[in-house]
Parts: sequence; C-alpha cells; structure tokens
Amino acid sequence: MLQQIKNPILKEFEEYEQLFSQSFSSPQDQLLRQVMQYAETQKGKQVRPIFALLCGKLCGGINRDTLNIAAGYETLHTASLIHDDVVDNTMKRRNAPSINALFDNRISVLSGDYLLSKAIRFISETRNPELFSILCTLGQTLAEGELLQLQHAYNIPAEEEYIDIIRRKTAVLFTLTAKSAAITAGATEKQIKDITEFADMMGICFQIKDDIFDYTPNAQIGKPTLNDIREGKVTLPLLHALQQLPYKAAQDILDKAKKGEFTEEYFYNIGTLVAKHHGIEYAECKIDYYMSKAHQSLKEFEDSPIRDAMMKLLSFTITRNK
Repeated sequence: MLQQIKNPILKEFEEYEQLFSQSFSSPQDQLLRQVMQYAETQKGKQVRPIFALLCGKLCGGINRDTLNIAAGYETLHTASLIHDDVVDNTMKRRNAPSINALFDNRISVLSGDYLLSKAIRFISETRNPELFSILCTLGQTLAEGELLQLQHAYNIPAEEEYIDIIRRKTAVLFTLTAKSAAITAGATEKQIKDITEFADMMGICFQIKDDIFDYTPNAQIGKPTLNDIREGKVTLPLLHALQQLPYKAAQDILDKAKKGEFTEEYFYNIGTLVAKHHGIEYAECKIDYYMSKAHQSLKEFEDSPIRDAMMKLLSFTITRNK
C-alpha cells in the first residue's frame, strides 16, 4: 500500500532518500560510524517523509527546502527514538536490538545528539527563520510530552490528558512537519491551517493504533506486548477498562505495576480486563472519530492524486499491522 501511496512522488522520494542517507555519514571515528551504520538499517516505513512530500506537493510543489524538511524531521525522529529507548530502557526496536542494547546508554545518547545536530543542519539549509523556529518548537514540545507522560506514570489520566500527551509526543511531529512542508511550497494561511489540522488528527490516530498493538495478541510491533504497563504507561485501551472499575481496584492494579510485581497471572488479568471492557474496541471508535475529522480538514483541497494519496496514507496508519 505504501508503494501505491508514493506513486505521485516517486521521483521526489528518491531525491529525499539520497539526502536522508547523509544523516548517517560520519567522520573517521570508528565507533560513531558503526553506530550510524546500524541506525540506518533500522529505518522504518518512512511514513513521515512521505507525508511531508505529499503535503508540499498538495500545497504547490516540492522544492529543495521541502526535501530538507522531510530529511530533517525524519532525522530528528530517529534521534528521538534512540533517546526514548534509553529513557524507557527498551531493548528492542523494530524486531531488532535497540542501539542501547547493542552498545550502551552513553553511546546511545551521544549518537542521538549527533543525529539531532544533523537534523538542525538540514533545516538550517532552508535559510528560513520561521522554519528554524518551528523546529525549536518541536524539540520543546516533544520533551514536554515525554515529561508529561512520566508525570502520569502509574496513574489513571483523564482521557483529555491522554490525548494531550500523545499530541505532544507523537502528533506534533506530524503537524509541524506538515506545516513546514506547506510553508516551503508557498501555501496560503488557510491551506496551512487545514493541512496542519489533518496532520494532528492523523498523528493522534497513529499513536492510538500503536497503543492498541500493545494489547493485541501477536502484534508485529518489535517489542513485547503489554510493554506499556511495564513502563507505567496507561494508554487508551487500558485507560478505558480501568475507568470502569472502582477507583481503589484500578489503583491496586497500577500499584502492582509500580512495584514491578509482574507475573504471568498479572499480565493475563490485564489482558482479560481490557477484553472484558472492550478497551480495544473503544480505542478503535476513537480512531474512527479522529479519522472523520481528518477527512473534513482536506475538503477544501481539490480532488487529485495527491489528495487521494494523503487519504490513503491516513488509512494506512490505522490498518497497518505493526
């Protein structure tokens, strides 16, 4: 499906890939080169750069600045994943050992910093202060989202708080990528507003889908299922289920997680609880809600292969199996 989505931007995506590969080039330092070579093998599906290029083309056209935006934000995303794995003590990423598992936390943090500097360089190539300001906003918001999630660890957030967390830690990368790409294409203020709203809805759908995977048997997510609760993260499927219980009963479940009292029975009971209270189905209904809002956001754009590809990319984010 992704190949079909890329059809309207095939040439531009090839140019992006050549540019993005520069992120992993390093000087003669042997250790850094080794880490970067491994990081390059862990590239994901490239959903965000595909999205950036589609946004640019929908709003007027793709140019060198648009390519720098796509490469810069994907590089920043890669850096953030390396740092996240250190913070969360995650040992697997995309069905392979994480960088901190193969090397150590110190090397991982410094490697993430190296990629972050590469991301900044890509954005600086645009020579556009507004785009650089947006990049700074993104860095701040991602950190706020992670800190907010830590503050809510082992607690039951309100659903609005949960949405706020995923807006800051996931959706913001979509929204500011879309906004920046639209700016490089010379978009109108109305186009920027509409495409940014679409990106926000898509980012929320993307994260809720990720959170569903954690409660889906045999999900191909490259990490153990029920990993979120191990880290104290109460995501939407479990959040909905816990809200159906008396407060003390729900808190007792989270207190066991906080103490690390993880047994086979504990995880079985968590899975049973989510299934009994239809936590996955509830989360899927929320995806449908945000997907509908996303469709409305693009209604002012003329029907075209690019707009159609944007809609297909939205569908892909909620039908993917990993």
